[in-house]
Amino acid sequence: SLLSGAGCTLQKTSAVDLSESQIQTVGWVEKARILGVEKEIKAKLDTGATTTSIDAEILEKPDEDSESSGMIKFRFKNGEGIKEVFERPIVRWVRIKSRKGADIHRPVVRMKLCVANRWIEDEVNLANRDGFNYRVLIGRNMLKQGKLTVDASRTLTTDPACPVQEVQQ
Repeated sequence: SLLSGAGCTLQKTSAVDLSESQIQTVGWVEKARILGVEKEIKAKLDTGATTTSIDAEILEKPDEDSESSGMIKFRFKNGEGIKEVFERPIVRWVRIKSRKGADIHRPVVRMKLCVANRWIEDEVNLANRDGFNYRVLIGRNMLKQGKLTVDASRTLTTDPACPVQEVQQ
């Protein structure tokens, strides 16, 4: 071949050999873990969503007048009885345009998720996802940071087997 004649060779690598610096292709639904939540969950990987979103019940928050300051206390709900409580500083508030006309304001915090054997820490908006099939939606922010591409024809291609991390509730 032209490549071998030029002194180049191609090597096939398996997904197991991928380092964190390489792009990995995953399915549109994958198992994931949130740091601080023991049980893994199925997450939808959505290239149409700018920011990752998790199902959260807000327990305590500062006045919205303070916008991007203060702490927020919330409970992550996985839909199967797991309800883990977190307290995080608010990074910012995001405005979501609703089909019903009124804008929705959601708080944004930083969280760490394990997807495809990679810990990814980035912004996550807190939303009521009771009416959705997936309690976690991984948006472009985490897909980009985790160097993940999505194959819409595949699901559940990896397990969230990340190295153990210290948990800060």
